[in-house]
Amino acid sequence: MGNGTGDIEDLLERAYESEDAGEVEELVERALELDPENPEVLLLQADLTEDDDVRLPILVHAIENARSVLREEGIPEEDFAEDELGTVYLALLQRAAFTLFSLEDDERSFEIVQELMRHNLDDQGSVRSLYYRILIEKGDWSLVLRETMRDGDRQLGWAYARLAACFMLTGKGSLHQAAAMFWEALSMAPNVPFYMLGYFPDPVDDSEEEEEDFHFSLLFADVWSSSLDLLNWFSRGVILFGLLSGRFGEEAEEILEILRSLGGGEEYDEMEAFLDDLDDQDDNSLIEALAAHHCLSKR
Repeated sequence: MGNGTGDIEDLLERAYESEDAGEVEELVERALELDPENPEVLLLQADLTEDDDVRLPILVHAIENARSVLREEGIPEEDFAEDELGTVYLALLQRAAFTLFSLEDDERSFEIVQELMRHNLDDQGSVRSLYYRILIEKGDWSLVLRETMRDGDRQLGWAYARLAACFMLTGKGSLHQAAAMFWEALSMAPNVPFYMLGYFPDPVDDSEEEEEDFHFSLLFADVWSSSLDLLNWFSRGVILFGLLSGRFGEEAEEILEILRSLGGGEEYDEMEAFLDDLDDQDDNSLIEALAAHHCLSKR
């Protein structure tokens, strides 16, 4: 590291500012020619790489380089989030954790996630979401629920892990508590479950928040197939809300038949009649009404 530092910084700045993928790739290649060991340049190279099997060794190499320099400079671990190279190192770890999970190496991914959770990250929510997703993959629903109960950070991963665990642990009893958790999770980002179940194949708008919700949904999309009962119950809630909020458009009649086949027809008829008398029917008021009527509480 260190060769042509000023030139590399200029190339990196231009790469961050560019919206042309081809130009970014060219700038990264030029930076790599100047310093093939630079962790930040390698981070950008990894971001440009779509193949996880190719991306992982790039990230591992960059992590080793960054860790070595941080040690040489005597930067303590607790200061990584405030140090320029330290933030690059943490970003590399985050990319590596998600890449390893994608490659089904849950153990190595989990080790990195645990390291990341020791730091005060700007994007702590995505790390905690991956933490819960790996716990779910392990199949220990009691542990998942205990962890969510201890977690003071109310974010999407917490909400969806909690409701899935609650359902799986309920047995044959009432789903009143799981249903309340479902409506709470839905209120945090109403489009998320529609991404999860594939009803919305792409983000509904170009906002950064919607993009984040979409990527979170991809991470949790497979959770609901943990059991057929869970999938059917979760789908029932999503479809019920989707129909009443007008999200299905011309497909509404066909989707309503699916809801009836899942046992949600009676709830739909009752809520449709109730909502006819409401003036305000935005997403939040609709979710509040569905929760107040204990929808999804019955199997």
